[in-house]
Amino acid sequence: MSDPLQPARDLILSLRTNLSTLILGTASADGLPEASVAAALIHTDGAFSIYISGLAAHTRNLRENPRASVLLAEPETPATNALARRRLTFACNAATVPRESAAHAEFVAAFRAKFGPTIEVLAGLPDFQFVRLMPQRGRVVAGFGAAFEVDPRDWTHLTPVGHPLAR
Repeated sequence: MSDPLQPARDLILSLRTNLSTLILGTASADGLPEASVAAALIHTDGAFSIYISGLAAHTRNLRENPRASVLLAEPETPATNALARRRLTFACNAATVPRESAAHAEFVAAFRAKFGPTIEVLAGLPDFQFVRLMPQRGRVVAGFGAAFEVDPRDWTHLTPVGHPLAR
C-alpha cells in the first residue's frame, strides 16, 4: 500500500532542495501588506535566513512587526494545473542577525557559496542585513484536496487538514 502523504513529502523535499528565493509577506505597523522576493537559505533547524536591504519596505515592516509569511511554490511552467499549484507556506517570527555576530559571518559564507561574488558587494553595504525567519506553523498544498499541516521543526511530520480527500 502506498503512503498517501508521499506526494506531499516529495514536494517539500523538492522545494527545500531547490530553494534560492522565497516570497515574503510582511505587514507594516499599521497593517498595510507588502509582498516581496528575497534570496534565502534554509538551515537544518528549518529556519530561513534572508539577506535584505534596510532601505526596503519589507525590512522596515519586519522591524515594526516581526511576523512574516513565507511562500515556496512550484514553478508555474511544470504545474499541471495553475489552480492547483503546489506550495508550502510558513508563518514565521523574524529576528535580525547582528553584523558583529558569528552567525552573520557564517551566513555571509553560506550565501557566498550559494549565490556567488555578488554577496561580497552586498556584505560591504551597511544597509544589508540578515534576518532569520523561524517557522511557527506550516501548511503544504500538494494538489486539490491534499493540504497538510507541516511540523515547522522538521518539515516531515504532516497532518491532513481541510478537504476530506486529504484524510
